[in-house]
Amino acid sequence: MTKVPVGDQPKDIEKQIRDMLLKYVSKPSCIILAVTPGNQDLANSDGLKLAREVDPEGTRTIGVLTKIDLMYARDLPPFLLSPPD
Repeated sequence: MTKVPVGDQPKDIEKQIRDMLLKYVSKPSCIILAVTPGNQDLANSDGLKLAREVDPEGTRTIGVLTKIDLMYARDLPPFLLSPPD
């Protein structure tokens, strides 16, 4: 999510985006895709935090981890480090 206004964006761009997201993900029929890059700490993921707020049990949330090629090898699960059989 955008946190710092760039160029001619309004000063409250973070609040505007958060309000727009909450408008949609708060609906019980909404499925939430919480997308986080692999090189970011999951504990600091804005998408996961927002999803947890509106779907604390995770019944409507699907976590998507992208850019796993940028992860440190020590953070990868073993099955990703082994070549396929």
